[in-house]
Amino acid sequence: MDKVRFIIKRILQIIPMLLIISILAFILSNLSNGDAAEIAIRKEGGIVTEQTLAAKREELGLNKPLVAQYFDWLGRAVRFDFGDSFISKKPVIEEVMSRFPNTLYLALIATAMALAIAIPIALLSVKWKGSALDHGLRVLTTGAATMPDFWLGLMLLYGFGVSLGVVPVIAGSNLANIFLPAFTLSISYAAIYTRMLRSNLIEVMQTHYIKAARAKGLGEWGAMVKHGLKNAVLPCVTLVATNFGSMLGGAYAVEMIFSWNGIGKYAIESVKAKDFPVIQCYLIAVALAYIGVNLLVDILYAYIDPKIKLEGGKRRLWFKR
Repeated sequence: MDKVRFIIKRILQIIPMLLIISILAFILSNLSNGDAAEIAIRKEGGIVTEQTLAAKREELGLNKPLVAQYFDWLGRAVRFDFGDSFISKKPVIEEVMSRFPNTLYLALIATAMALAIAIPIALLSVKWKGSALDHGLRVLTTGAATMPDFWLGLMLLYGFGVSLGVVPVIAGSNLANIFLPAFTLSISYAAIYTRMLRSNLIEVMQTHYIKAARAKGLGEWGAMVKHGLKNAVLPCVTLVATNFGSMLGGAYAVEMIFSWNGIGKYAIESVKAKDFPVIQCYLIAVALAYIGVNLLVDILYAYIDPKIKLEGGKRRLWFKR
């Protein structure tokens, strides 16, 4: 029952959060520079006059007061009807959802790559703590953590796409071409996970149960991998989930560089075109993805490790002595 109450409480907390996000999404999209009606007319190849502007504003519903526009939009949004794109004239929800799988695949593969890089590097760094290898890996991860995605993406694209020609310059949405954009996206996250996992491992390796495992004859490497890694990874779960939620919002820099047809790239194009319905739908979709991932992690925390309990809507963690 405690878990059921916790889940219900978290779901109820989402409603006011989404309402605030919807207000901010609507206001911010309307505060950007430029006239959406004028941009739409030019995209259609029409002539901008006072008459065509007035007709286009009426067609798009932009002639109403901002408050009335918001409540009209909110009434449709709760039914997942975000209107039609000003530019393509297609339903916005269809446009966003057609691109979302590409962003999802990119986020999944980038997360898997980041963990595949971080875990062995952290293990090596802790195993030879204080050595030249450890110092070298720490310098490397510090540099990788601060490396801009757009710079790394451009360097990789130039090296492997332009100079060597082993990958296409335009990845599009072909999963066969996902390695380079996913690798670009994973590097900074891998560095962050490595540093956090290293710190956790060093702390865990000083606990009594690790010392007991060594006393029973288990070697340093075996104690670290068999017992230490599980408890060191656990605190990283929230960070990984949070970053995954951020990736679902679209890694716009990576998607733009590799022309990956995800929602991040689509959102940037829509901002340039002042396509309000798309921008508003994108912001709500990002919020739902981010909140949904974090809610799922909170629920699953109780099942990841039997030492974790949910009490009073908070995570409570204790270790068996």
